Amino acid sequence: MKNALSYSGCILYTTFFFAIKTYGQITTTKIATKIDDNTIVKYDSLNNYLGTNVYQYLGQDLYLKGQSESLRKYGYPYFYTDYNLEKFGNGSRVSAVYKCCDSYNSKYSELEGNYFKVLEIIKHPKSDENEYYYGRKFYLKLQEKASQDTLYFEYDSDNKFEFPFIVVGFFEKLKKLAIGQRFIFGSTKLRFGEDELDVKTGKPIIFKLGEKWECYDVTIEEQYFNLSLLLKDNIGQTLCIGYEMAIGTEKFYDVFTEKDADKYKVKFGNDNWNTILQGKVIIGMTKEMCKLSWGEPKDINETITSGRKSEQWVYSDNYLYFENGKLTAIN
Repeated sequence: MKNALSYSGCILYTTFFFAIKTYGQITTTKIATKIDDNTIVKYDSLNNYLGTNVYQYLGQDLYLKGQSESLRKYGYPYFYTDYNLEKFGNGSRVSAVYKCCDSYNSKYSELEGNYFKVLEIIKHPKSDENEYYYGRKFYLKLQEKASQDTLYFEYDSDNKFEFPFIVVGFFEKLKKLAIGQRFIFGSTKLRFGEDELDVKTGKPIIFKLGEKWECYDVTIEEQYFNLSLLLKDNIGQTLCIGYEMAIGTEKFYDVFTEKDADKYKVKFGNDNWNTILQGKVIIGMTKEMCKLSWGEPKDINETITSGRKSEQWVYSDNYLYFENGKLTAIN
């Protein structure tokens, strides 16, 4: 009987145990919040101004460029001791200007040529109120290397011309990329109505069509303080050309790297390539050839008649006419 009772108890216990296991316990699981990917993206050292990729500046060293002489009296705008400027009000906002003041801006003489470390990227405090305007603005929290001061620079992700810095990492990468590279110029010789002067001697440079110039250094020229390449030819003449014009995002139409020049020479043939270098166009040229010779047109007017597409390219003083991609008339 004892064994039977024990057996029954075992059955009862087992049934109770499985009932507990069936219901189990209610648990909670914490879901990770989204990480802002911009805060962990590495800096793209091939670009100095990063636009909306502002978080890539985090941890970078910045060099503050000088300004042309005519602008120095206005100082440097957008440098502040506090990024929450609304508390200062319109009348006293100047009290938040860092190292005030040259014409209500930071003093030129106290900031020019200084180095800064980017400590933090802060969204504009009013970005939620007005996404269209303030949504594109940020504050770079900076530490000035020399003084160890902490300050804030108002950054506009839609205006590269208000970014007064050279990123040190970008400058170092550019030097490795540009030094030793050779360039060939077209007929305008970068002069735009003036003689280009030798950097070292001040004498007018004598250009030869198709000659090669080699980059021997990267610098900031001290007239307009643009980032520039220093070039030399085989007779020792030296030339300063803007980085953007040579290999940047605003590359000028008759400045060619040696690699590109060799490619076009093979693609178009010697005669067409020499015509392009001379800044001329001839009947039968393709649209690509014309762009390399004259640059982008100011406007393009298209006409489609009986299945044939024609285009009129508008330049300052001339018109080019194309039929099915080939130049048919010049006016």
